[in-house]
Amino acid sequence: MNTYFVTYTLDDQSSYTALSRRLKRYPNWAKLFARAWIIKTTRSSKRVRDELIEAIDGKGQIVVINITDSAWATYRINEDMLDWMKENI
Repeated sequence: MNTYFVTYTLDDQSSYTALSRRLKRYPNWAKLFARAWIIKTTRSSKRVRDELIEAIDGKGQIVVINITDSAWATYRINEDMLDWMKENI
């Protein structure tokens, strides 16, 4: 499985709900910040991007970065999120 960091900005406020629903369809996900998620999936970064673009009807900008087995550090992240990150990145 790949772990991806996903961030975005949208042109249409109604797209946030659709995008959130789409992100929650991935097998394992965490909402890190308001517009920053981490997801796990067997799909490629391009396929994830395309699926998310579909969810927002192309009304915004999306970045999908593979962070599988990447080094990372945090500051003041809650324990539940920190545990999720330790298990999934």
